[in-house]
Order: sequence, then structure tokens, then C-alpha cells
Amino acid sequence: MALTQPWYGLAVLVLLAAVGIAAWLWPRRRRSTSGALLLANAGRVRSLPRFAQLTRERLRWLVIESCCLAVAGAGVALLAARPVSAETVAQERSNRDIVLCLDVSGSMSQVNRDVIASFTDLAAELDGERIGFVLFDSSAVTVFPLTDDAAYIQQHLRETAEDLGGGQVAGTRVGDLGSSLIGDGLASCLQRFDQADARRSRTVVLATDNQVAGTPLFSLSDAARRAVERDVLVQGIVPSDNSVAATDDLTSMLELTGGGVMLLGPQPDIGSITRAVESQQRAVMAGRARTQSVPLVWPGAVVALLGLGGASLAHRRRASS
Repeated sequence: MALTQPWYGLAVLVLLAAVGIAAWLWPRRRRSTSGALLLANAGRVRSLPRFAQLTRERLRWLVIESCCLAVAGAGVALLAARPVSAETVAQERSNRDIVLCLDVSGSMSQVNRDVIASFTDLAAELDGERIGFVLFDSSAVTVFPLTDDAAYIQQHLRETAEDLGGGQVAGTRVGDLGSSLIGDGLASCLQRFDQADARRSRTVVLATDNQVAGTPLFSLSDAARRAVERDVLVQGIVPSDNSVAATDDLTSMLELTGGGVMLLGPQPDIGSITRAVESQQRAVMAGRARTQSVPLVWPGAVVALLGLGGASLAHRRRASS
């Protein structure tokens, strides 16, 4: 235990000592300056055994009352000194970054809306996670970077879901390389992770049918190797009626990263999407150990209350004696 304001406690002790001395001397000064009441045979009364007994009891309770008041004063002084206990706390919190990487070619519109709906619900329960959002076709567009602002995430996810119902998304068909360039899209999504030196769990949720219709700069194999190098897990989501060959190829590539593929049917269980992502291991980063000061109010309060309680009891017993 340490005192953060010891001088305040000392000042309270000095003040209480001064009040105690003044209270002790004031009755004597008043008796010495006031007119005395003459009583015949006072010495004979003082010699009576009963008088002596009552005098001793009164003096005893007065001493006890004074001691209890001193204890209460010590408790008040301890409170004024603001005692604290120092304890070392190592904080731990979950740290996970998730980038939603959606192929916005025409065949993926319904799957994308289901994925967005699922992550709109997930955003309401963020606890140490950050979510980023990227759309791609022949080129990639960042809807928002990694953030833990739940309201911001939900707003933009809803707006994007509405945009997906209106056809081509602006910025996703730049250039003449074709469409649905899966490798390029995944490589772009991998670039959205920041804090490369921080120990965080990094996951890409890749919604695609793996139906390439063009000439990508990066093959899916190239992008998967990049994910492995950067310790990024890629979880795929594909339509349940997708080509078996395309799904198998995607599965084999994503398994290299530690992820896999989830098939999404015509009437999907929306919650299964986030459960599939949440089943991936979270990284737990231990924060730096820090010393935390915890106020200790109870010792001073207990001492003060015990002292006041004892003084009150002693005063009643003295008054009745």
C-alpha cells in the first residue's frame, strides 16, 4: 500500500490534534474563570465508595471515548492521504483483421448479398476485430479500409448491398484484361492489411465462383502463395451450384493458406458464414504489463467507522453512569 497524498493525511492529523487539545483545555479554562459553587462537606461526599466508583467508571469511559475518537481521526487522516495498492496487470485482447473480398461479376450477386448481410450482423458485435471491404471484377475497389467502427461498417455494407442490385459497380471494370480476375482480386485484398509488425490474426473472406474470364496479372496460385508468405488465412465462399472443377481448384489453393471453401445454397443459413470465419483461430496478443493503482478506500473507512462507533458507545455509557 502506498499513500498518494501523505501531506493531506498529516495535515488532518495536526488539525485533529489541535482540536483535541483545545477541547481538553477549554473546560478547565472555563471552570477557572467562572464563579465557583460552594458545597458544604464536599470532601465527605468524595470519600463515599459509591462516588469513587462512579468517578472511576466515568473516567474510564471518558478515556475509551477519547481513544476511539483518536482512532476515528486516524481513519479520516488515512482517507485524506488517499492510499492505493499497486498491481501489475497484463492485458489480453482478441485481435483479428478480416477483409471481405467479393467478386462482383454477375453470377455472384446473390452470394455477395448473403455475405454482406451476414457481416452486417457481425459488425454489431465487434470485440477487437477490424473489418475491411473490397470489391473486384477486372479491378479492385476499396469500399472501406480496416476499421472497428461498427456503425460505419454497417452503413457501407448496406449501401453496397443496394448498389449490387443495380448492375455493374463503379471502378470494378477498369482496363481491358477481361472480368472476374480472381488472382488479381485476391492479391489486391492482401494489400489491404496494415500493421505488418503487429501480431494479429488476418483473414480474407473470398466470395467467388472462380470462373476467370480474362487474363489476370496474378494467377490464383500466385495470390495464394502471397497469402501464405504474409500469414493470411483465406476462407472461400462459392455458390453450391458452382462448377466442380472450379470449386476443387479454389479449394486446393485456399487450403495452402489454412482455409477452405464453404458452399452457399439458394436458401443459405446466413449465420453459417460468420460461424465459418469465427471458427478460424483468433490471435491473442498480450498487452504490455503495466502497473495499475487501485484506490484503497476501505481501510480508512473501516478504521473511521470503528472509531466513531466505539466513541458513540463510550459516550452513552459515560452519560448513563
